[in-house]
Amino acid sequence: MDTSISRGVSRRRFLTATAATVIVGFNAVTGKWVTSAEATEGASFSPVPRLDGTLLTDDTTLAAHATDAGNMSNSTPRAVLNPASAGDVQAMVRYCGRNRIPVAANTGRNSVFGQTLTRAGLTVNMKSLNTIHSISAAGADVDAGVLWYDLIAAAFPYGLTPAAITGYTRLGVGGTLSIGGLNAATSNLRVPQAATVRKLQVVTGAGDLVECSRTRNSGLFKAMLAGQGQCGIITRVTVDLIPARRFARVYRSAPYTDVASCVNDLRVLAARGGRPGEFDFVASANMPGEATPLPLGLLAVVFYDDPSAVPSTAALTRGCSPVTQQAQYVDMGYLDYIYLVDQQVDAWRSTSGWDSLVKPWFNALIPDNRVLEFAESLFPALTAEDVSPTTFVVFSPTLTSSFTDDFPLFKAPSTSGGRWAWLCGVLTTSAAPGPAPEFASRMLERNHRWWQDVVALGGTRYVEDAIPFTKTDWATHYGSAYPQFASWKRQFDPYKIMTPGAAIF
Repeated sequence: MDTSISRGVSRRRFLTATAATVIVGFNAVTGKWVTSAEATEGASFSPVPRLDGTLLTDDTTLAAHATDAGNMSNSTPRAVLNPASAGDVQAMVRYCGRNRIPVAANTGRNSVFGQTLTRAGLTVNMKSLNTIHSISAAGADVDAGVLWYDLIAAAFPYGLTPAAITGYTRLGVGGTLSIGGLNAATSNLRVPQAATVRKLQVVTGAGDLVECSRTRNSGLFKAMLAGQGQCGIITRVTVDLIPARRFARVYRSAPYTDVASCVNDLRVLAARGGRPGEFDFVASANMPGEATPLPLGLLAVVFYDDPSAVPSTAALTRGCSPVTQQAQYVDMGYLDYIYLVDQQVDAWRSTSGWDSLVKPWFNALIPDNRVLEFAESLFPALTAEDVSPTTFVVFSPTLTSSFTDDFPLFKAPSTSGGRWAWLCGVLTTSAAPGPAPEFASRMLERNHRWWQDVVALGGTRYVEDAIPFTKTDWATHYGSAYPQFASWKRQFDPYKIMTPGAAIF
């Protein structure tokens, strides 16, 4: 079962600028691009390599790539590359290395604290590398700019689906793998998207085009998965696919009245997960738009083909509190369930100005043996500012042992803290669109304080968030992996140009 699928723009790009404004090179002394007109006047420059794609420097394009989804950072690049091939990415990274131009890649500027922005550098818009090369039981071979949303839709007619799926799916495959990627939709056992990767194609910071895997160029493989783009740019990926069910039975409960009941019920249900006749995925999630004293309520799902094979609610929730046992369900198609968060965000785009909201998100992983202590201090104290009508609150047990040495830069709690590492996401947004510097400052300070609490309990940060970090904080975050990470940075990014927005080194 194999297919080749092309989506979106043509793979062949053409310059649309007039001859007088075509960029022909870069002057490292002035720090400016040189146009063809300036070149005829004798300006000194390093010639830009021949590209199949486009290199844009117009004010409109640069302004569009100066901010990200968080709306708290502003870093205007010098140019934006719309590559038509991995060769374009390789050529421009080599060029930028020679000229010491910083480089960052993104697929839609989905970071929330400037991680994928680059001031006075080159932004690589990976959206233009969006071909799904093949889909089969052996996996999906895709360009890194393919959105998970599109890969899920393309695989489903073949009875297949990615093994780990984020809550919001309009994210680039390469982007989520660069931070590790967490399954927040389908399984508590198959957790990191990084664990589903079979092979990567990477343009290193040195400008080399390299294929890597667990057994081939394994150092680069480990440096790229959850490496925040510090060592290169992922350009192509092979990821696992698993059989997909046709339908989902989705359970929601009323809000819990106490944190302990929520934690206990999720532990009970997660421990039975993955077995026939049990929930496939369990979490606690708030109902966005509804104000509740405690933003925790059951969200659980059973995937099925035959509705008569789904156990009763009583059987599924046995041993749990009355809140969970009284949960109500709705049946829907598999894709309808997978795209629930996308649909909610789309609704907020039209009604609440989602793309202009300030998003000081917080994400962490808490060890099971300290999670109740953390949750009981955090959730009851949340205010209306922490949980606006457009805020997602997610609390879910994830299998600690699913984080392995194959991707050592994805930091998770030690297995000594118990079987589960609990994802705690408070994806705070501002109440209204537009700049909100005082709100952002308060929330960023809050996030750093929460992170310190997490570390004290043996927990870790999941870097799809906004926490102001010093280099010392980054060393604390990576712990024993930090020296190896720094070594990979020196090896694969010798010019120190890759993804400066994260400010790790």
